[in-house]
Amino acid sequence: MKKVLIWLAALGGGFIVLLIAAVILLPKFINVESYLPEIEKKVTEATGRSFSLGQDFNVSVFPWAGVSFNNLQLGNPEEFGGGDFVKVNSFEVRVKIMPLLSRQIEINKFVLDGPEILLVKAADGSGNWSMGGTAEKPAPEAVEKQEEPAKPEPAGEGEGLSLAALEIGEFAVTNGVVTYIDKSLDQTKKIDGITFRLLDVSLERPIDMVFQANIDGQPIAVEGALGPIGKNPGEGTVSIDLAIKAFNELSVKLKGDVVEPKTELKFTMSLQVDPFSPKKLLQALEMPFPVETRDPAVLNKVGLVLNVSGDPADISIKDSNLTLDDSTLTFAASLREMEKPNVAFKLNLDKINLDRYLPPPREKVEQAGTEQAPSSGEQTGETPPPAEQQPIDYDPLRRLVLDGEVTVGELIASGAKVENTLIKIVGKDGIFDLDPFKLNLYQGGLNVVGNFNFQQDKPAVKVDLNSENIQVGPLLQDSIKKDILEGSMNAVAGITFTGDNAPDIKKTLNGKGDLKFLDGALVGLDLAELGRNLKAGLGAQKPKEKPRTDFAELGVPFTLTNGLFQTNDTFLQSPLIRVNANGTANLVSEQLNMKVKPKVVGTLKGQGDTEKRSGLAIPLLVTGTFAKPEFSADLSGLASEDTIKEAIKDPDSAKEKVKDLEEAGKGLLQGFGFGNKKK
Repeated sequence: MKKVLIWLAALGGGFIVLLIAAVILLPKFINVESYLPEIEKKVTEATGRSFSLGQDFNVSVFPWAGVSFNNLQLGNPEEFGGGDFVKVNSFEVRVKIMPLLSRQIEINKFVLDGPEILLVKAADGSGNWSMGGTAEKPAPEAVEKQEEPAKPEPAGEGEGLSLAALEIGEFAVTNGVVTYIDKSLDQTKKIDGITFRLLDVSLERPIDMVFQANIDGQPIAVEGALGPIGKNPGEGTVSIDLAIKAFNELSVKLKGDVVEPKTELKFTMSLQVDPFSPKKLLQALEMPFPVETRDPAVLNKVGLVLNVSGDPADISIKDSNLTLDDSTLTFAASLREMEKPNVAFKLNLDKINLDRYLPPPREKVEQAGTEQAPSSGEQTGETPPPAEQQPIDYDPLRRLVLDGEVTVGELIASGAKVENTLIKIVGKDGIFDLDPFKLNLYQGGLNVVGNFNFQQDKPAVKVDLNSENIQVGPLLQDSIKKDILEGSMNAVAGITFTGDNAPDIKKTLNGKGDLKFLDGALVGLDLAELGRNLKAGLGAQKPKEKPRTDFAELGVPFTLTNGLFQTNDTFLQSPLIRVNANGTANLVSEQLNMKVKPKVVGTLKGQGDTEKRSGLAIPLLVTGTFAKPEFSADLSGLASEDTIKEAIKDPDSAKEKVKDLEEAGKGLLQGFGFGNKKK
């Protein structure tokens, strides 16, 4: 038995010696370059285009398995312009043989220099990357008889790629070029200077990497480290530390750890985007900016710091912020139970002027020659039928669990300045409570409490509003650029509605409220002077340079019933005039039916003294629609004994006085914002 083992060992040793000798000596006697014409022929047949490997093709086997060649060329079809589809200046790879037997990969060199790829898309949409050879195709019946390839068995526990070691001395792709030509759009894009290097590659150490390129002449670079990957990729902790710089404008840093990515994935990542100009970035890419803003100086500074951690089922964001021009938003959030999901967030914005980000005024757009063409309905003068609204799926809101808070230090919207905004919203099962929504504006405050119910097909909304001491004069001047009303505004209202579109909301509006303006003035209208002129029979006279009507109180109590606005006791109390109004405004049909009764007080002493009060009543009717209101004097309210005698004695004079009353009434109503002064 002992002799048998000795003979077997001797035979095995001899076999190994012969194998090593063959590996070392065979390349010395075999001319590999003699096979190049056959290799080039087979590739040409498979791809349908010319192929050449140059003349410097070398193969080594031991102790390094290696291949090197120069001047590889794969042709481009003539219909796509000819030339080369792929071109490589040189390539060399060397892998050590013996360590492979023990699952150890040692690569001495992997260097690809000067790869060039030309991609061409023709006007008909076809691309030169589609390959087609001259190889004989199998008969259809043969294809039918081919058995489906066996599906790989799923890897069992502990199976898969497992390396004992990985060492790479040099891995590099240098001087690469990719050119893309789109003939359908007459565009050419080019990426050149492509360089990719991996340094100090090992399973046990972080891998340093460098990537550089120029996209249409604009530089982009990625540098940093990944790993260590470990002997069993996907297990353990993989660190990431990368820095990206692009187009001389964008600088991004990504740093963090990914833990057990193959099994129980967890991560902690930090993303930092240094402030940059989106406008300059798109300009570098030769792309138009997608939006036009009222202030051309905005969207020139955007930055982000994002710190996120967790796992796919529980994500947390902390200590993060977004910079937008001169505004800073700090935020934190959590996202749990993805099937619901369960979302909580806190946002704090220091200040922002939203008006700067709005589109420019329409007249400026028209002057710039970018006014949109009128729709078909506008061209024909016909109102196009409303588009059928698709039902909104509120199921995501019914699953959502929400707990959010938003604070804003200073906000400008439509010219109005708002401070210290606080919004809290919580909800689940399709019911959300807005409590509170409060803010300060113009020396006063606004507080809103809302309830939003999405459990049915149409949302049901309930809103309670309360405002105190808002100075309405500066508010109107900033928001609508008009000086028509002054005073301290107080409001209380409770409103409900159902629906998710304007028609449904209008016809389901219900509730009541009360608006009051204290110690103010109607600017642009002197009601007392107007009343005195009417009483003297002078009719409407030319107004003073800055007419105004001071008042102690202006009140508008109202109710809403299925979209019908009704007020029964709107009043204005002034030293020299009283105004009462009642009637309805239908928000659904936009019909008006109001009666206004102004009365000029005879003397200042008449204020609050009914026994000594005297005056002239001017009843007015307001009818028509919101778009075209109609005004007329209520003659039944003017039929006193004196006016009847005057009408009998001088009908023409009576008609003129009625006309004067109507014109004066229009002016009075315009002081409250009704009607068109030009009309």
